[in-house]
Amino acid sequence: MRTRAMTLVLALLSTVALAAAPTPETSGTVWITLRPHPSLPLKSPRVQAGGKQAIAAGEAFRVEGLASGQVTLTASAEGYQPVEHQVRVPPGGQASVFLPLERIPGPGTVKGRLLWDQGREGTKVPVADIEVQLGGQVVARSDADGFFVVPEAGPGPVTLKLAGTGVRPQEEVVVVPSHGEASVELTLQKDAEVRAWLRGRVRSTQGRPVQATLRVEEARLSARTRATGDFEFRLPAGRYHVTFEARGYVPQTKVVDVGAGDQALFYVDLSPVEN
Repeated sequence: MRTRAMTLVLALLSTVALAAAPTPETSGTVWITLRPHPSLPLKSPRVQAGGKQAIAAGEAFRVEGLASGQVTLTASAEGYQPVEHQVRVPPGGQASVFLPLERIPGPGTVKGRLLWDQGREGTKVPVADIEVQLGGQVVARSDADGFFVVPEAGPGPVTLKLAGTGVRPQEEVVVVPSHGEASVELTLQKDAEVRAWLRGRVRSTQGRPVQATLRVEEARLSARTRATGDFEFRLPAGRYHVTFEARGYVPQTKVVDVGAGDQALFYVDLSPVEN
C-alpha cells in the first residue's frame, strides 16, 4: 500500500513538472530593432511584445516565451510617436522586426531672401529692413543682403506677412516640414510713390498773366503754363530748381522743397526785358 502511494506521488510530480516546462509552441522569441530619426537620439525606449516587456540586448530588444501566431508589438521613446506592429511568431522559432520611429510633429525653420525688381534686364536687388510677421508678431527682419530666418514656424502651411518702407505689404504662404527647413526667395513690389503737387501762376510785374515755359532740371521736366499763366504738375518728394521763361521777360528760378503728399503754391512775377 505504501509503495503504491509513493508511486502515485511520483507520477503526480512528474506531471506537474512536464506542465511547467515550456513547450515548443509557447517558447517563440521576437527580436525588435528600433530605427530612430537621425536628428533625434533614442532616449528612454519602451518596447513590448504580446504584453511582455522587452529586454535590451545590444542594439536590439528581445522578448522570449511567446506563443506562436500573431503577436502585437508596441514601441515608444521620448520625442517619438508610439508605434504598433503585428508579427507572426513561428512555433518554437524566432522573428525579427525593424520598427522605424516617427518624431512627434514640431515646428520647423523658414529661411528666405527678399528681393525687388530693379527694372533693368530683370535685375533683382536685395531689400533690407523688411519686417517678417507670423501670427501678428514680428519674428524676423531682412538684413543688408535681404536674408531672414524664422527659427520656429509650422509645421504645415504658414502665412508670412511682409511690410516695410517703400514696399507694398504682401502675404506669402510657406509649407514648413515638421522639424525641417523651408527655403523661399520672394520678390517684393515697390509701393506706389506718393508725389507732391506744385501749383501756381505766372504773371508780369504789372499783374497780367504770362504764358511761360517751366523747366525742372532735376526731374528733366519741361512744361507750358496755360494762357492764364496757371500751372500744376506732380513730382516726387525732394528739392527742385524751377526756372520760368517767357519771351520778352527776364528768366527767373525758384528753389522749392516738397515732401510726399505736399502741395506747394506760389506766384511768379516776371520782369520785362529792358531795351
